[in-house]
Amino acid sequence: MDTTRPSLLLRIRDHADAEAWQTFDTIYRPLIYRYALAQGLADPDADDVTQYCLSAVAERIATFDYDPRKGSFKGWLRTIATNRVRNLWRDRRDRPAASGELQRPQEREPEPDEVFERIWQQEHLWHCLREVERDSDQSTYRAFVAYVLENETVEAVCAKTGLTRNNVYTIKWRLTERIAQRMKELLDGTE
Repeated sequence: MDTTRPSLLLRIRDHADAEAWQTFDTIYRPLIYRYALAQGLADPDADDVTQYCLSAVAERIATFDYDPRKGSFKGWLRTIATNRVRNLWRDRRDRPAASGELQRPQEREPEPDEVFERIWQQEHLWHCLREVERDSDQSTYRAFVAYVLENETVEAVCAKTGLTRNNVYTIKWRLTERIAQRMKELLDGTE
């Protein structure tokens, strides 16, 4: 499967490449949606931002010059999403604030770039986890999830699965390596 980011960006230039667009949508739709929600938008507005960004990519990908020296795809997508969020907030700025908002203690809000970066990494990781799950024996993957993602003790995983401690450690190492390799392939050149 061809999942390296530069090649996917080239493939989605062909609007008829349904497989490439499905892969792109699977990764980036939830990323943009979560980013919009993290910027304080409600569901309908987050849907609007998501649809706007995906449409903008579809319209402009043919002219997107992929040259990491000039800028990354991530930066381009972040700019599109951030500008759409700002436009929605700007259009609503005349709306009066609720009294509770004015009395709430002020906390440092993370910058949009920080939020986008966190969500970018999470969504790509989740995509890689889904790929590794699909390509793994289900009992092996369940042991990995229990030990690594759900933080169960190795003893609990062994009792639940019948595996030895060594098996659990080996599963963790192998699947972590596969995930890291897929992340590298997926993000190759996009940072």
